[in-house]
Amino acid sequence: MGRVEHSGIGEAPVDFAFDYVADYRTVPKWMFGVRHFTPVGAQTSGVGAVFDTAVHLGPTTLKLRAEIIEWEDGAKLSLHAIKGIEGTVRWSFEAVGERSTKIGVVVDYRVPGGLAGRALDKIIQAFVGPAIRHTENSLREQVLAAYRESLDRTPEH
Repeated sequence: MGRVEHSGIGEAPVDFAFDYVADYRTVPKWMFGVRHFTPVGAQTSGVGAVFDTAVHLGPTTLKLRAEIIEWEDGAKLSLHAIKGIEGTVRWSFEAVGERSTKIGVVVDYRVPGGLAGRALDKIIQAFVGPAIRHTENSLREQVLAAYRESLDRTPEH
C-alpha cells in the first residue's frame, strides 16, 4: 500500500477552511488533476455522500467513485474510493490561530497485483507526491482568496 502525507498552514479560520474543502463544488478548483466532482444522488455532504470523479495523472485517467466515510465539522473529512483504484484520502483541520488553520492530507492507496498494477503504481508514485503538494498549495491559495472575498462582503469590514 502506498502513502503520501502533506500539510501546510492556510490563512483562514478553521471552520472556513473546512467548509471550503467540504464543498464538493470547489474540489475541481484546487485538487490536482480533478476535472469534475459530481454527486451521485441528492446527498452532497456528510457520511454516506457519494461522488464520481476522474483524476488525470499524466498519461492515465483514473475514474473513481468515492464515498465520504468520516465527517467531523471543522476537524476532519475522509473519502474512500468504492469504485476504481482502492484508496482513502483524509483531510484534517487544526486551528493554529484565530485566522490560521493547519490543513493536512494523507492519501493511502492500493493497486491491483500483476504487471498492470505495477505499471499503474509507477505512474501513481511519479505523480501523486507532487500532485498532493500542488493540491495543498492550491487549496491554501483558494481558501485565502475565498476568505478575503467573504470579508469584503461582510458589512463591518
